[in-house]
Amino acid sequence: MTKEEIEKLKDITPGQVIAETIRTHVQFIEKKEGKDGVKKLLDKLTELGYPIDLSKLKTFQYVPTWLADLVILLAKELFSWRDSDIFEMGNLAPKYSFIMILFVKFFISPKTVAKMAPEMWKKHFTDGFLESEYNEKEKYFRVRLHHNCHPTLCIFYAGYFQRIAEYVVKAKNFKTEETKCMSKGDPYHEFVIKWE
Repeated sequence: MTKEEIEKLKDITPGQVIAETIRTHVQFIEKKEGKDGVKKLLDKLTELGYPIDLSKLKTFQYVPTWLADLVILLAKELFSWRDSDIFEMGNLAPKYSFIMILFVKFFISPKTVAKMAPEMWKKHFTDGFLESEYNEKEKYFRVRLHHNCHPTLCIFYAGYFQRIAEYVVKAKNFKTEETKCMSKGDPYHEFVIKWE
């Protein structure tokens, strides 16, 4: 990542997100790359001029969304991750987030999760909004995300939304497809999660 690329990231990713998001990213990096991987990432952030002191991050403190996204993009670059690794990172993120664990625990019905999902987005992000729809008969969730982001984050969000569906729908063989993307000129990102 060059300084120019980071400046572009700042331009396309406005707003703030709760700091727990960065902690969740780091937990996945530690699981996949070990403590040395986390150190390598933090050293690279410092070298680029964006040091993060994990011990000082408070769960509900807001940090720039682009900074949380930069953690993912740097991890992909530093560890030569493929898109499948980014999807896995998104898919495991709710498992590391106590906020999402509580959310799913208390709103166990798929209909309720679809109804409450927009509110959960607002609790995490200061920018953008989310719409979601659950169709029991046709076996899908549709999530429309009105939030500009780097294209790599689309893969992360696909994994994330699929995990939420996996938590609340008693089914198997989940598959997620991004059918619309703001990076391709669409007015929002649309993720369709289907199952058998």
